[in-house]
Amino acid sequence: MAAPSKSPCKKLDSYGGIPMPADFKVLQDTYHKNLLGSLGAQGCTKDNISKRRSWDDLDDATRKDYIRAVHCLASKPALTDKSLAPGIVNRLDDFTYIHINQTNVIHESGYLLPWHRMFLWQLEEALRNECGCKGYLPYWDNARFSADQTKSRVWDGQAETSFGGNGAPVAHNGSATDTRRLLLPGFVKDIWLPMPYGTGGGCVATGPFANLTLSLGPVAKPVADPANKYGYRPNPRCLSRTFDPSYGGGAGLTWGNATAIVAAADIGAFRGGLEGLWHRQSHTFIGGDGADPFSPTNDPAFYLLHAQLDRFWAIWQGQDLAGRTYAIDGNRTFFGIPLDSAPTTPPSLATIEDPMQMGLGFRPLTKEGMPSTDLGRCYMYV
Repeated sequence: MAAPSKSPCKKLDSYGGIPMPADFKVLQDTYHKNLLGSLGAQGCTKDNISKRRSWDDLDDATRKDYIRAVHCLASKPALTDKSLAPGIVNRLDDFTYIHINQTNVIHESGYLLPWHRMFLWQLEEALRNECGCKGYLPYWDNARFSADQTKSRVWDGQAETSFGGNGAPVAHNGSATDTRRLLLPGFVKDIWLPMPYGTGGGCVATGPFANLTLSLGPVAKPVADPANKYGYRPNPRCLSRTFDPSYGGGAGLTWGNATAIVAAADIGAFRGGLEGLWHRQSHTFIGGDGADPFSPTNDPAFYLLHAQLDRFWAIWQGQDLAGRTYAIDGNRTFFGIPLDSAPTTPPSLATIEDPMQMGLGFRPLTKEGMPSTDLGRCYMYV
């Protein structure tokens, strides 16, 4: 893609949604300038760096090619040993398995950002190298559609160039904003996650993933299942969603919150803002399979959601690459709570020298997941 336009607000508005405000644009422009200025003549360069773009700014052919590649991965056999997850079927399940396996150490922890950056890159590589995807990982530009997320091309329920729409309405004893309590397994004490019922709850019936068959999960449930604690057993079913507009707009996924997150002065404030103002809100808006903290990867939209989080991190890092690329904040487990597999292990802080479990025997150090233009990666967000 060419260098950013001198008037991107006008360009964004022409594609629909709320134009990028000036204060966010300053942060993004600084990121572009500093990142491109850091590149040399070899390795990752200005000429070969890939551009990750908003789904809403892609042409239809690129969108269709991406969706085709996702279906391609869903048609390929899994590589994970079935003794680890008897229900595993395809290559998409490989990614869901390792996300389930690592959930309690990669959320509300120091590994949230580097683990998911590496994870997204692995998925992008699989799409391109195993299924011939010509483009790169797009992001869900949710701040742009805080007035109505369903106006984004991500959620055009009828279009074959979208990820489909809401799930079918499901009857329940409560309103859309009433909450259930879902148990998160794997800790020394019970941890409950409040989850709104939302406006759907059933199968996604339109769009290119209406007939997608899921294999693993769900994991977070109202009642624990000791015989299938992490949802690894076979469970073929449809993809479900239950949109919750109260999380998609209002005080949620807005340009104001996006700017506050990216303008944070240090990594602690950045991660706290990302977790507190954006991460859970994004998943909760989608609802259904995409809101299960363990297996949200069952919804292909997960990767666009997390590409937006990675974009925010990249812009934040790009304000001071030397001082921020390897900045880390957080414990080694979810809020530092001990796992039931290591109940006497006291809380400790994550370091950039810690290994991360990425599946299929890949165990990079945390620091390897932190740059976007080094150690095999070469991309930027535009």
